[in-house]
Amino acid sequence: MPEHRPPRWADYLLEKFVNPRFLEDIQGNLEEIFLRRTREVGVARARREYAWAAVRHLTPYFTQKSPSPYPTVSNLSPAMLNHYLTNALRHFAKNRQFTFLNAVGLATGLICTLLIYLWVADELAFDRFHEKGARLYKVMVHEKGGAKLVTSDGTGGILRVMLPKDIPEVEMAVSTTPPAWFQKFSLSADGRTVSAAGNFVSADYFKAFSFPLIQGSAQSVLTDKNTVTISEQMAVRLFGSAEKAMNQLVEWKWQAFSRKCQVTGVFKDQPHNSSEQSELLIPLSAWDDILPQSSMPNTATGPFRNYLVLRPGADAQLLEAKLADYAKKRFNDPNATLFIQKYADSYLYGQYENGIQSGGRIEYVRLFIAIAVFILLIACINFMNLSTAKASVRVKEVGVKKALGAGRATLVFQFLGESILMSFMTLLMALGVVWLALPYFNTITNKQLTLHFSGQFIAALAAIMLLTGLLAGSYPALYLSRFNPALTLKGKLLHGMSELWVRKGLVVFQFAVSVIFIISVVVVYKQIDYVQSKDPGYEKENIVYFEMEGRAATQTEAFLARLKTLPGVVNASSIQQKIVLPAFLPSAGVRWDGKNEKDEIRFYKMPVNYGLTETLGIRMVAGRSFSKDFGSDTTAVILNETAIRQMGITDPIGKQVMIDGWKTHIVGVAQDFHFNSLHETIKPFIFRLSPKETMLATIKIQAGHVPATLAQIQDFYASFNPGYAFDYDFLDRDYQIQYASERLVAQLARYFAALAIWISCLGLFGLAAFTAERRRKEIGVRKVLGATTGSVVTMLSREFLVLVTIAIAVGCPLAWWLTQRWLDHFAYRTTIGAGIFVGAGLATIIITLATISFQSVRAALTNPTQSLKSE
Repeated sequence: MPEHRPPRWADYLLEKFVNPRFLEDIQGNLEEIFLRRTREVGVARARREYAWAAVRHLTPYFTQKSPSPYPTVSNLSPAMLNHYLTNALRHFAKNRQFTFLNAVGLATGLICTLLIYLWVADELAFDRFHEKGARLYKVMVHEKGGAKLVTSDGTGGILRVMLPKDIPEVEMAVSTTPPAWFQKFSLSADGRTVSAAGNFVSADYFKAFSFPLIQGSAQSVLTDKNTVTISEQMAVRLFGSAEKAMNQLVEWKWQAFSRKCQVTGVFKDQPHNSSEQSELLIPLSAWDDILPQSSMPNTATGPFRNYLVLRPGADAQLLEAKLADYAKKRFNDPNATLFIQKYADSYLYGQYENGIQSGGRIEYVRLFIAIAVFILLIACINFMNLSTAKASVRVKEVGVKKALGAGRATLVFQFLGESILMSFMTLLMALGVVWLALPYFNTITNKQLTLHFSGQFIAALAAIMLLTGLLAGSYPALYLSRFNPALTLKGKLLHGMSELWVRKGLVVFQFAVSVIFIISVVVVYKQIDYVQSKDPGYEKENIVYFEMEGRAATQTEAFLARLKTLPGVVNASSIQQKIVLPAFLPSAGVRWDGKNEKDEIRFYKMPVNYGLTETLGIRMVAGRSFSKDFGSDTTAVILNETAIRQMGITDPIGKQVMIDGWKTHIVGVAQDFHFNSLHETIKPFIFRLSPKETMLATIKIQAGHVPATLAQIQDFYASFNPGYAFDYDFLDRDYQIQYASERLVAQLARYFAALAIWISCLGLFGLAAFTAERRRKEIGVRKVLGATTGSVVTMLSREFLVLVTIAIAVGCPLAWWLTQRWLDHFAYRTTIGAGIFVGAGLATIIITLATISFQSVRAALTNPTQSLKSE
């Protein structure tokens, strides 16, 4: 007789929904009834009755699940969090050395990260506080300079009037004179004279830029050329307060120009993260009295800075398309192409190469972000190595918890929580150190950074803490939580090849980064030394210059003659601008016999006085310098070697040259000198004799007598030029300012390299401790069999030296590539020899041996009976 079974779908419903503790009884009873009814009523009816009985049992009483006898507790419950915290603190207290090394490593990494974060945040915030910042743009120009495009922000002053009329997307335009034109203004009021950093700006300046006015209205403060607007600090210096300064008369003086004006506005001191830094703002209409607009050429290019505020909703790309051929259509200038750059971007993205944006200060921002990331990575690797090195301490703890039912997720949560707690504690330590170190860091970086706990800064701190904790604790958490409880309760650890390679790979990474740091610091310092020691082609030491004003500007010859008689003054002359010039596109208006009209050779031109080349020690390779003994020198010029070479002139002395329509003749050829920084190649340069156009007195002072001579010059200036401030500067300081960014990189890189090496050594110390612990019994057996202490130390050290050698092999090529890319920014640069890489490798090996020697020697000196007593 075939066996009859109840319907399978009915059994499926019971198994799916009925509580397991009822399921066996229900199914047993129903099957017994099914077999009896099969005999009584037949199979078909018995199956229908079974199905109906199964459905009737799907009631809440039978389907409700029973609570587990061991309820699961959430990892985030207060009880579990309290357990994790207590356990972590006990672990930290029990393993003091482990805790100290982890805390020092993570704190050091966080200190570097926080300092760099503050510096980067300040750099990224430059010029981003203006209310109209999203619509505020700077007008730039690409000009053809030979085979390349040269980019600058110098444009024609007429654009301020023409662009709002011609282009509907422009709401307003603002023009300023270049700040480089003015060393300082003398500002006098109530018998007091002070120096003020100033500039000429157009009437809409305060409408475009968000520099709040304490006194006055943005609509009217710059409309009258007989008015000025001063900073709050200047108002306090001259009148005691901003309120008292209003409507007072002041006299500004610059060179031979001066004007008495009324103070109609006082603005808040411009913030340190502003590219505009002025204490005195004069209406641009007053500039017409110095250089009338009618005397300026009607061109798209020029010396002025022009800024545009676009109308709300205007398309910046459409505006740029209209500007592309604006110079050609409006000024018949096919060599100039106007474009716009967001004003807030100009500080960071100010470098162009052949018409393409190629960097600027943003490169240093990226560099320091990379440094912060790598140092934090090294610190986190430290934590990983030290945590796994002490894994044997926690083996039984993991085994007991797993035996009691703890899942891997619970253990991962616990260990990640411990690393986040460590990260939090070290972050508090790091904040304290950063607070103490900020004044010194500000001095190095020339910043005004503060620990301002804004919402953004707190969010950044939380992100750094969590990222550090998760990154540092991820590998130890996954490593410890995977142990087999049966083996861990016996105190046994399994070390697979994969984790061994991971740990060694992390150490190689640490020391490869350290090698890169060492080599980079050496190369940067070598280049800075090269820059400082290279002969620029003129004497820069003990050269003082200052702007001539008042009588000194109108009676230059008498003023310089009196200066030369002062004790300690070796020579004195005058020049139009500083001899150290920024890189810009110079004029092309030079003609000579035999010139190829297709050549776009451009010349830097500098009006100078008699004796300038002698004062600066610029050597002549042909001809002579300017001399009063030759009346014809009023139309004479001196060219540098590069100019003669590019012009293709042989026997240049006496040859005629047309400069901007003026006929001149060559009387001398000067040896090439670096009037730009060493980032640039030497360009053609022309000295033109024109004493009336000179502005800066340039004085050579006898070495060793600078302070005393300066005091005499200051007294003489006050008597010769009463009512004018005496502000001087040194030529060697201007020379060094060209490399301020490089010196900052060198100084900060030195500190960060030392800290990276220090952190790496802590990691290596941890790995040495781990290795010594893992091979404790092996060392004991070797010593029992006769191994000497030296052989044991060698055995333990060999492994680390192999890792460091690999790190050196990896780091050296990367360091060479990175430093070569940095040196590419210099037209004149030092050479990188093999000695730098050999020295860096030897230094790394010595540091390695010094780090691991303690652990290796201690393990070798351990009594073998202590390591073998458990066997």
